[in-house]
Amino acid sequence: MSRPEPIRVLIADHELQQARSLGQFIGTKGFQVRVVSNGKEARNEILSWKPRFVLADLTMPEGGAFSLIDFVKGEQSLRHHFIHTLVMSLHNTVGNVKQALARGAKDYIVKPYRNEDVLKRLVFHARGTRQLKDISTKELTRVDESSLMLHLTDLVLKQALGKQPLDEILFNLTRMVSMKVDGVRCSIIHCIDHQNGVVVTSNDARSATGIELDLNKYPEVLHVMNTQNLIAIENLSQSSDLKHLREIAKEITFNSMIVCPISRYSKAFGVLSLRMPPEKETVSDNEIRFVEIVSHVVSLVLNSELHKNSKEFWFTSQSAAAVVVPFKANKNS
Repeated sequence: MSRPEPIRVLIADHELQQARSLGQFIGTKGFQVRVVSNGKEARNEILSWKPRFVLADLTMPEGGAFSLIDFVKGEQSLRHHFIHTLVMSLHNTVGNVKQALARGAKDYIVKPYRNEDVLKRLVFHARGTRQLKDISTKELTRVDESSLMLHLTDLVLKQALGKQPLDEILFNLTRMVSMKVDGVRCSIIHCIDHQNGVVVTSNDARSATGIELDLNKYPEVLHVMNTQNLIAIENLSQSSDLKHLREIAKEITFNSMIVCPISRYSKAFGVLSLRMPPEKETVSDNEIRFVEIVSHVVSLVLNSELHKNSKEFWFTSQSAAAVVVPFKANKNS
């Protein structure tokens, strides 16, 4: 059986030295890469080469990233090709990120970046996400395991309404998720800003509380925080192009995962992240719904009057408590 053609990536950036360095790096990881330095060259390559991903600087001669997004959407000859643009920029503001995603960007990468982090973003987006069907209350009775789902939801709500300390409630909720969906690790992560996070609790180790995270290493967390939509990704071991990447990018895990947004005081707080073992290749709709329900319950617990005076226990003496700001307040970066 012939090896599938590598995924094509076009890098469009007037900072050629940095772009070539990135191109050489991801080229060694199984991607096919071309580099251009302006919008005109990018449009020509998009038309002739039809890359799957375009990494485009926000501001470039002859048309930056937004111009390329509009070009791809408006060009009739590309309507049957799935070309995704990832915006790259020095300007790390909430407004720019929201504008880019609303315009049609697949992701927003802040400069300066590490080549390894860009690789993770590309692999993340190459995997694709599950779509969850909408079901009505009437249809719920025909969904597999619906009775079990309702029973588990009842247990989750009882746990959330209990009189235990906040840290105990959140820890128990992650344990319930992990046991129901056979997870390796279920964590609640507080996203301080677009680069820094801290583990609130994790089912597999109480000692994980307070561990600081570089969110650039977790593209799925940043994606959920930016879009405020859950994602469910399966470990598609039979996918030919992903198999090729898996063989080369050994430092990246391809485990199935579900990540849901969490809010507090009407602001984005963080995510509930569930990673599953490699042997679990698919996740059911009911499993996704259950994790989503628990994420809503976590938000309710964090907003509850019962816990409004609770200490933010996830900020230990070693963590960055001094720089705590709401995720959406990163406007002057």
